[in-house]
Amino acid sequence: MQMTIFGLILLPICLFLAGQPVRLLQLALITQVFEAAAAMVIGGSFGLQPSLVPGLLFLGYIGLQYALGMRYPGERLVFQTLLPLLAFAGWAIGSAFVLTDVFAGTPVWPQRNEFVGIMMPLQFGMGNVTQGLYLILNIAVTVGAALFLTRINIPYRSLLAAYLASGYLVVFLGFWQFASRLTGLWWPKEFLNTNPGWTIVEQSIGPIPRVQGPFSEPSSMGSYLAGVTFCCLWLCIRSHQVMRPRLLLCLASAGVLMSTSTSGILALVVGLPLMFAYAMVTGGGAGIQRALRTILAVVVAGVVVLGPLFLLRPEFGDAVSMITEATLEKRESSSYEERTQADLDALEATMTTFGLGVGWGSFRSSSLIAGLLVNSGVIGLLLIIWFVIRLSRFKIRAQARTAATDPARATMDGFAAALGGGLIPALMAGPTINSLAFFIQIACLVGTASRVLIGDQRASSRTNLRWLGPGDKLQSRAA
Repeated sequence: MQMTIFGLILLPICLFLAGQPVRLLQLALITQVFEAAAAMVIGGSFGLQPSLVPGLLFLGYIGLQYALGMRYPGERLVFQTLLPLLAFAGWAIGSAFVLTDVFAGTPVWPQRNEFVGIMMPLQFGMGNVTQGLYLILNIAVTVGAALFLTRINIPYRSLLAAYLASGYLVVFLGFWQFASRLTGLWWPKEFLNTNPGWTIVEQSIGPIPRVQGPFSEPSSMGSYLAGVTFCCLWLCIRSHQVMRPRLLLCLASAGVLMSTSTSGILALVVGLPLMFAYAMVTGGGAGIQRALRTILAVVVAGVVVLGPLFLLRPEFGDAVSMITEATLEKRESSSYEERTQADLDALEATMTTFGLGVGWGSFRSSSLIAGLLVNSGVIGLLLIIWFVIRLSRFKIRAQARTAATDPARATMDGFAAALGGGLIPALMAGPTINSLAFFIQIACLVGTASRVLIGDQRASSRTNLRWLGPGDKLQSRAA
């Protein structure tokens, strides 16, 4: 085990914050963006992601609290809401041990295929172990964080602010790398790219460099900033002023375009109009006005910033045309054909195994739905759909009981939009979601909504009590 420079900086900070669980969650949200870095290298080939360090310390804090007899007020609501996700985890881990033996020999694309273009016979391997560990850890953090956030006096907006701060950080590093690729400016490659599990390459579309910032590849940066963009847009529409969302909306949108990620760009093209339409349908007149003001602000900012640039440097217009053409022609590329074939092979493997799948972590597909089907079967996919429906209803129920200016309302709105924005690119080009930040966002949504409903229940019980006169006798009145 060897500590990296990144880990030597991160570990003391985490230890200093070990008794401050909110700070650990904030730090996990921020450090998640350093996907290509490693806090430490284990065995020469496995890099511990930076976000796992504060995540593990947070789990240790929650475990110690329970060992000392601490109980959280929203346990029932949290476990009821997360029940489908917990059932999915149990089914997925069990399938990795059972189905890899039952359907041994079935052709699969393994998680780390060293023989490009060759499918391998199904057998239990390290892909099942690593993917299973990621799943267990992510869901454990989800449960622990959701329980913790049902306590009173939680600064919910600070968690949302940490997520938005990570967006600013990604944009800053993205522009820095873009300038470095164009001008030769120093770029801290040795500090940011220390995870041996990733092969970092510099990609370009003609003379235009593709930017990945602190991530392992441009598509990861585009997908992450798509979630940030959705979050900022919804905050603007709902008039929540957290970390200047209009500014970050413009910067994050530019970052998605700068990454030239097809999935990220398509997420904006498809998802943002749907979000505006939803706001206009559900928000009434005020929602429509806020949506139109947000559109106008983004358009004006784009014209003011980019207009003079295109007038002074016409070659930038040619570059935009080249990127647009490359994005539209993505369906004709060999990589697109390979990814499509991987999804078709995943569906074939699902049918071969009678809809049960080949076991969690056995097959690397190209998109999320195909990945869930082939790795966890129809049962796993139905459990995830059940969880999404339950989470959506739970959030709507809690939102109806909060005022528009309530910090909990801003947190629920922001993280719900971020989850949607992060999910859309994964549906197009993400075999799995292993980002700890994604699961912390789920925890923040569940924990905040539970706290709102607990407070509402207690307020209702208090209103059912009244004094009955001189006898000073407090009795309960029927609701």
